[in-house]
Order: sequence, then C-alpha cells, then structure tokens
Amino acid sequence: MDFLKRYPIPIAGLILGLFALGNLVQSYSNEARLALGVIGLILYIPFLLKVLILNVKLSEPLSNPVAASVFPTFTMATMLLAGYVKPYSPECASIIWYIGVIGHALLIVWFTLNFVVKGFAARKVFPSWFIVYVGIAVASVSAPVTGRLDIGRYAFWFGLVTYICLLVAVCYRVWLVGEIPAPAMPTTVIFAAPASLLLAGYMVSFPEKDPAMVMALFVASLLFWLVGIVYFIRTFRGAFIPSHSAFTFPLVISAIAVKMSASSTGFTWQGTLADVQTVIAGVIVLWVLARYVMFIFSGAK
Repeated sequence: MDFLKRYPIPIAGLILGLFALGNLVQSYSNEARLALGVIGLILYIPFLLKVLILNVKLSEPLSNPVAASVFPTFTMATMLLAGYVKPYSPECASIIWYIGVIGHALLIVWFTLNFVVKGFAARKVFPSWFIVYVGIAVASVSAPVTGRLDIGRYAFWFGLVTYICLLVAVCYRVWLVGEIPAPAMPTTVIFAAPASLLLAGYMVSFPEKDPAMVMALFVASLLFWLVGIVYFIRTFRGAFIPSHSAFTFPLVISAIAVKMSASSTGFTWQGTLADVQTVIAGVIVLWVLARYVMFIFSGAK
C-alpha cells in the first residue's frame, strides 16, 4: 500500500512515452517495440492499482491543476496499450481502447468543471492543459485498433479546435505571465506534443489528406519541437523530479509525426530528420526511465 501511495502520478507520462516509443521504433525492430511495451506495462499495472485502490485518496493530489492535467496521460497510455494487446486478443484490445477513449472524455468533463468553470485563473493554466484537451487525439492515432476511424476523426477535430483555443492561453501564461513553479517547469516541453499528435492522428484517421492541412500541422510540429528542445535543455539539469516524465511523449510523438508525414510533404530531408528525432527521443525516454527506476526504488517520497 505504501508503494502505491508513493507511486507518482506523473509516471503515467513516462508510460505513455514508452508505449509511443515502441510504436516509433517498430520499423527498426519489432523486438525493441515489444520490449518497450513490456516495460511500459510493468509500470502501467501499479498505476492502475493505484487508481483502483486509492481512488478516493487521489482527490487531494488531483486538486493541483498540474497533477490533474497530467493525470489523463494514463488514459492516453491505455489507448496505445490496446495496440499492443490486439495481436493476442482483438476483442480485449477493443475493450481497452474504448475504456481509454471514454475515460479520457470523462476526464475532460471533470477537469473542465473543476478548473475552468470553477475558479478559473490564468496562473492555473499550464502547458499540461494540452494533455487534457488535445490528448484525446491519441484516439485518432490508435483508431485502427478497432477500425473506428470515424471516432478518430471526431477526436482529431476536437483536439484541433481546443489546441487553437488553448495555444493563445498557454502562450500568454508561459511567456507573458511567467512565474512557472520549478516542479512544473518540465511541462513546458509539452509545447512539442499537440501539433505533432494532431499531425499523426490526421495521417492515420483521414484516408484522403488535404495538403494544406498536412503542411500547416507539419510546420507547427517542427516549430514547437524546436521550442520543446529549448525548454528541455533549460530544465533537465539538476535533481530528478517526477515531472521529468513530460520530456518523453512530446519528443516521441514529434518523431512519429514527421516520419508519418514524409510521403505527403515530399521533403527529401524529412526521413533524416525523423531518424535524428527518433534517436533524441529514444535517449531521453531511456534516461527518464532510468531516473524513475532509481527514484522509485530509493524510497524517495
């Protein structure tokens, strides 16, 4: 029980990053994908137990807007987990995927009621808010698990609209208001995630691509990947903190998006860029994983 209490909520971001990295490296090595999936599952199970056993006691940590906005990485990870389960049990994979999608939708409603409708303030807005609203677009990337590309398209449009709305608010909060608390600073790397996630989701869930949409999302993906890299360089130094998990998925999904869209943009250098992004993302995910293992088993609280 003490282990579950100490099991940090932000580790869900690392789990999501591991599952996504597995999908990214599948074209290089299916064995590597499975290994990353197994590691992600090993970390996923205690988190699931934490949610099921300590659900009432989670209300206090989730009263923090950063922790609350990071929590939906768990449902995003659940959607990706379904892809790993599908080869062994398509029926089970479908159930897992629907649980992830519905769970994320419910978290959007819960978060909106608690942090937008009640007591909204600019200082409560963080880049991790992208996780809550744009994160549902993971359904568009993982839709082939069930074949429900229609749900994937709905998730994409919802993510795109909320991304446009949130981008102004988050940029205002980070660049004009400032004063981001030190434990929340790693979440600034999340700037790299939304456009890339939307681009990857668009490539998967839309059989017919609009070149203008692909190009707009690609440019945004590349621009904010660079922003994310800058923030990573600024924030990765020093003692490990659980919010370092924010370094993982944004950089992985950026590589996935660039790789997926290479055939549509026609840039000859894009494949090389995707390889470079893959290496960077892989190194960072494994580094965060190693730090997390040391953190969990050191008895830190």
